[in-house]
Amino acid sequence: MYLRRKLAAVAGLTAMAASAGLLLGASPASAGPRCSSGNHCVFYAGLDFSARHSYFDTDTDFRNDTFNQLTDLPGARQVVHNNVVSASNSSTGGYESHYYTGIGSDWEGYLFCVNPGSYVDVLPGALQNRASSLRLRGSTTTSCF
Repeated sequence: MYLRRKLAAVAGLTAMAASAGLLLGASPASAGPRCSSGNHCVFYAGLDFSARHSYFDTDTDFRNDTFNQLTDLPGARQVVHNNVVSASNSSTGGYESHYYTGIGSDWEGYLFCVNPGSYVDVLPGALQNRASSLRLRGSTTTSCF
């Protein structure tokens, strides 16, 4: 009887640890600020005071996207194309957010990238208002925000 209770307790603790992501090999979700889990977010201005657009996957053309979230803040409903000033990465799969000036899958004009769980609140001036596309990539050797 004692052995059965002990095995049940161990099994229960193991299940709890697995569901909490505590076992070795479990990769925790990486949350960037002001961006829902699993998304890659861009902002019209700063993270705390502007409209946002969230991406779940690669997007080769920002011309048909608008800042459609946090619409009570500046930049609401503006086109995302060439209007990105800040970015946040809440990847749950470990993907880096890579931003480009080019449209389409040729990936021309690399601008910057954001690591999972990281962000850039107001890009340096030379990088602001230039992003036209987003490519999600696994871990690279590129230096990201």
